Formats: sequence, structure tokens, C-alpha cells
Amino acid sequence: MSESQIVVPDSFLALFQAGAGRRLTEPWHHILSRYECCEDLAQGLAPQARALVAELGVTAEAVTPKLAQGLQHPSVGLAPEEVQWVCTRLAELLAHGL
Repeated sequence: MSESQIVVPDSFLALFQAGAGRRLTEPWHHILSRYECCEDLAQGLAPQARALVAELGVTAEAVTPKLAQGLQHPSVGLAPEEVQWVCTRLAELLAHGL
């Protein structure tokens, strides 16, 4: 592991684990980089999602799938499991008002 003070949650680590021992499938620096990207994306989308909820008068659960469609575009550069993680994290942020 690195000397980074960033704590990567188990839910994200699970994207890069395989086998009985749950060994990491990628180098730590790659996982940390991907986590920072995905967390920053979820944090950055939260204000936009909140605005859509207020503007459209819908729930966060209705907005998140629409945002997921945009995140699946190849130009975004996320793997499908990362898109799912970002959407789950975004839903958490919206539910907790963060």
C-alpha cells in the first residue's frame, strides 16, 4: 500500500478484488487513482442532481439512472462497475444532504 491518507471504502475495493483471498487485481496506485476519480465525480454531480430533483420535482432515485446513462458514454472513461459505484455513492450523498 502507499502512504496516502485517503481511505478507500470496501465497496470500491471490491471492484478490484477476486478469488478466495479477495486479492487485488490491480496495483494499489491504480485503485487509488480510480477511487479519487470516481469520488470526485460523485461529489461533483451531487449539486447538479440536487438541482434536477428540485427543478423537476422528482426523487433522487429518479434522477440517478438518468445521470448513469451519461456516465456510461465511452468518453467519460469509466468501467461499468465504476459507473454503478458512482451512482450508488451519488445516491448516498443525496440521501444525506452532502
